[in-house]
Amino acid sequence: MVTDSTERVRTAHRAWKRQTFRRDAYTPALGRLKEMAPGHDCCMYCGQNLADHIDHYVPMNHDPLQAFSWLNYLLACSACNSRFKKGTHAVDDTGTPMLVNPTVEDPFVHLHLVLDTGEYCGLSPRGEYTVSTCGLNADKRPDARRHARDVMSLALEQWWTARDRGLPDEMSRALSVIQDQPFAGVFQAMLRQAVRSEADLLFAGIGNNGRLLDILRSPGAQSELRASV
Repeated sequence: MVTDSTERVRTAHRAWKRQTFRRDAYTPALGRLKEMAPGHDCCMYCGQNLADHIDHYVPMNHDPLQAFSWLNYLLACSACNSRFKKGTHAVDDTGTPMLVNPTVEDPFVHLHLVLDTGEYCGLSPRGEYTVSTCGLNADKRPDARRHARDVMSLALEQWWTARDRGLPDEMSRALSVIQDQPFAGVFQAMLRQAVRSEADLLFAGIGNNGRLLDILRSPGAQSELRASV
């Protein structure tokens, strides 16, 4: 028996795959999402610079009426969209989606990035669900975050030296390196964790962590760096 809901899902899927829609709406929307993303084509779930899909935060199978809602679109990589998240959509007892939506809420309320390992851990049930559903610690993603962390740390050293010497062009180049790195969430985590009381512990094992913390906690550096990225 075909219900109205089933037919709406089928209609949404057919319309989404229609060639004219892909040409006239999907491609421009994807381009706009890429323009809005930090860095280069940053996936809104894992942070990798490989995003080339429009993901429905609420999948069409769960709510076909949101299939063509701009507010339901997130830029995602193919792994997060098609391999991990797929059509998964759970809600809690209040009807709140379990998956953290980075476009409307602060992910770091629910997620903590361990800078030393590059792995995310959940700070709440929603955070744990997001780590699992999006495969945030799968494959080589933690290794890639550690690499991005190290590159950003070196760029911060260059930025700090140029700042001390009053060299704005060199400062801009160093910031560009940070801005263009994949995994923008790594730098946000560094900024936030540097000002916590347990920062020495959180940054343990990361290069010259004392020097790095001095830079991140220096007067004015936090505001300058946050404004630039």
